[in-house]
Amino acid sequence: MELRHLRYFLAVAEELNFGRAAERLGIAQPGLSQQVRALEAIVGSPLLDRSRRAIRLTLAGELLAREAREILASTEALLETSRRAGRGEVGRIAVGYVASAAYTGMLTAIVGGFRQASPDVELVISTLAMQQQLEAIAEDALDICFIRPPVTLPPGITSFPVLQEGLVMALPEAHPEAGGQSVRLAAFAGETFITPEHASGVSFHRHTVLACQAAGFHPRMGPQGRDFVTIASLVAVGLGVALVPQSLERIRLPGVVYRPVEGLAIRAEMAVAHRRAEPSPVVRRFIAVARKFRLKG
Repeated sequence: MELRHLRYFLAVAEELNFGRAAERLGIAQPGLSQQVRALEAIVGSPLLDRSRRAIRLTLAGELLAREAREILASTEALLETSRRAGRGEVGRIAVGYVASAAYTGMLTAIVGGFRQASPDVELVISTLAMQQQLEAIAEDALDICFIRPPVTLPPGITSFPVLQEGLVMALPEAHPEAGGQSVRLAAFAGETFITPEHASGVSFHRHTVLACQAAGFHPRMGPQGRDFVTIASLVAVGLGVALVPQSLERIRLPGVVYRPVEGLAIRAEMAVAHRRAEPSPVVRRFIAVARKFRLKG
């Protein structure tokens, strides 16, 4: 028995007229009659009472019509779910992000855009250090990573930039340079610089080294922080100064101020990392949303 047998029989059962049922189905009436008789042969019992001028359902026909209606409805629902899965409208996606992605507003914009496009997708979001994210996506525990280049990506992983922003100097509120509207990097040649924790291939602190070398000195490195909020906290208690993304200014912490650095051309980048050959329609849909924010050039 095939689904078409049920579909044809149900049309006859609802119309109680072969002509109207055939027209509804868009097939010839003789062909419809043959299909119903084939179904009766499979069932082994008459489904229609043809002894009168107007056909009627037998008891077996009534029972089969009720079950056929449920089966066809369930089948259509299953097919629609499969179609939606193929379009990336249902499923699950795991997203990791460095904390600074949240206060740039980029995480909110991209995830919000994706949720609007795919409200039925289960979205699992985790704040993770960059190295943890890269390990997780390499092991298929994450699908998407929001990262801070420069970074060495695992094999099979690629990325594209979604944000660039300037760097500012975070310094203690009582620091002698805190009173001006901007600062010169050379004035901090004798200072201790606080940078993010780094592992092999994960080195935002490289921005600090390059900027200071361009200003004529090599920075003296001090404590490291797990994220930029931690770094700002270390600055606030007087353990050093730090070059941080400009978006960190949105995080107001007591005891720390932020000042533009005169002539500093280095910019911090935010990127979205994903598998180069992504099999999941859901993840591909997320990538498509994120690419709308991709930086040009």
